[in-house]
Amino acid sequence: MKSVLNNWAISRGEGSDVMRFFKSMNEDESHNWKKGVFFGFYAYMLITAINYFYYSVMGSALFSPGYIFLSGIAVAFLFEFIFNLKRKKI
Repeated sequence: MKSVLNNWAISRGEGSDVMRFFKSMNEDESHNWKKGVFFGFYAYMLITAINYFYYSVMGSALFSPGYIFLSGIAVAFLFEFIFNLKRKKI
């Protein structure tokens, strides 16, 4: 039974590079992703605060939940892309 499970795991690509969907990040790319996530998180906080205060005053939301969700993700990926470009130019 154990060999059947091992063969199944190998055929799925676990433990090998056969089924890898994304390339491995090097140290700099990983650091740039962490910085991008930092800026994305603060974008979430800023947009949520703006939305909350607008709702408190006007009684309706300024931004939809989908916009808030996608804006934080977009900011994280954008900043990661910018940091990676800056690293390649140096």
